[in-house]
Amino acid sequence: MVNGKRLQELRENAKLSTAQLAEIVGVSQPMISQMESGLKTPKLEVMARIAKRLGTTVDGLINEPT
Repeated sequence: MVNGKRLQELRENAKLSTAQLAEIVGVSQPMISQMESGLKTPKLEVMARIAKRLGTTVDGLINEPT
């Protein structure tokens, strides 16, 4: 499951809105919002696209940084 708080932090650091990130990775804006809220878990391929765009790994989306 994606760490919603971490996803939001990375997205905001990249200066992207939920709508912008959604468009870049090919999902809906509500999907990004639901991932950040912990309500949805994306497919691995979507997580990989998000991680790449935000400059992290899939593991970096799942776990808190150490």
